[in-house]
Amino acid sequence: MAIRALIEEKIRDFEQQGLPQVFSRDLDLGAIQEPSRGNLVNVVVGMRRCGKTYRLYQEMRRLLAEGHSFSRMLYFNFEDERLKPYSTTLLEEVAETFFAMHPEARSEGAFLFFDEVQEVPDWGTALRRMVDSLKATIYVTGSSSKMLSAELSSAFRGRSISRELFPMSFSEFVRFQSGTEFADKAGFSSADRSMLRNLLSEYLVRGGFIAPLGLSSSDAMLLLQEYASRTVAMDVVERYGLRNPRVASLFLTRCLASSARGLSVSKVYGEFKSRQVSVSRETLGNLLAYYEDAYLLFSVSEFSRSLADNARASAKVYAVDPGLFAAFSPASTADLGQRLETAVFDFLRSSKPSVRRGTVSRLLAPDGSRQLEVDFIVGDALLMQASELVQVSVSLEDEKTRDREFRALELAMSQFGKGESWVVTLDEEEEVKVSSGLIHVVPAWKWLLGVGFPE
Repeated sequence: MAIRALIEEKIRDFEQQGLPQVFSRDLDLGAIQEPSRGNLVNVVVGMRRCGKTYRLYQEMRRLLAEGHSFSRMLYFNFEDERLKPYSTTLLEEVAETFFAMHPEARSEGAFLFFDEVQEVPDWGTALRRMVDSLKATIYVTGSSSKMLSAELSSAFRGRSISRELFPMSFSEFVRFQSGTEFADKAGFSSADRSMLRNLLSEYLVRGGFIAPLGLSSSDAMLLLQEYASRTVAMDVVERYGLRNPRVASLFLTRCLASSARGLSVSKVYGEFKSRQVSVSRETLGNLLAYYEDAYLLFSVSEFSRSLADNARASAKVYAVDPGLFAAFSPASTADLGQRLETAVFDFLRSSKPSVRRGTVSRLLAPDGSRQLEVDFIVGDALLMQASELVQVSVSLEDEKTRDREFRALELAMSQFGKGESWVVTLDEEEEVKVSSGLIHVVPAWKWLLGVGFPE
């Protein structure tokens, strides 16, 4: 099939099928821009299958609700094997085909939605020409964090707004599963608490990818594994031209199963070498960076080293979603503490989108001859300033655990001049005064909703 005929077929198929029903995500894309030359490009990035396509559909529904015509909207998904090999002129061919089908959209102004645009070579240059020449408002999605930096800024410095989309947060998960909105709620009834505890238990296993939630537990796990495998194949192996996809897959499994734990590249290199898996330390370090670019996981370094070039070499790693961690962990060793800490990190990371490395770190606090760890310090590693201090502990019933967690926070609060900090637990709640200020012990089902905290 000729490429122009295939483009027209894809456009007509979408128009005939119409917009599907969508679950409204919390990611705000800002005020709608009327189509015009020079409009800012709206960029949404995130892991494959996290909901970027449906976030575009949500925006299209918003346009329809405000009175814009469907015939002025183009949606095109570039993740299609039939389009290969991708031509550098593909973006312009898609737009010209659409305008030939809907001439009024060119004169009246169009809303152009380009999904997984990173598949097209030199897409940035082509898109910049469209921004300068077309009366349009453009939305694009992609699956690489590099779209937020070098690849995007080289063509669109100051001409785009980039936002990150993650799998559903716990707040969205609650709304999806129960139809109830708790984000603005100040108090909780006993029934609320019971429901939220149960939903938290489910979220820590199933996670926030929408499609697997409609499947059995075993099928959901298989689908999540497929998501990760496809992401590695397309956004790591194919994108970077890797020669050994088996190593990329093996190392990813090791990384995701290590969520909320330390990961030493040198140690993994030694393990692989003992198993006769041929790979270099440099390759493993590069793979870890590629996984992070593809939003599969994130590395969290010690606060004082979080901006170092080699910070990933020995750091904690966190899966982008607790369900993805659970899907790669042996059932017998799936740890509730790991799942809870992964969920807390994901909440912090998604609350601080599009920021430089080091915004969420871990802290080692000296206490005499020992070092105590604060799981998360949110702040500016470059300026050595902290805005939030957060510990994660399934329970504080054990006295040694309680003393260790509180002492680490007390030292960190004193070091950074903070009057309060948090311990996120599974279901405990209290406020504890220490010499440095106040420690809030908060159940995870409340903390992950982002409600009920002191100003």
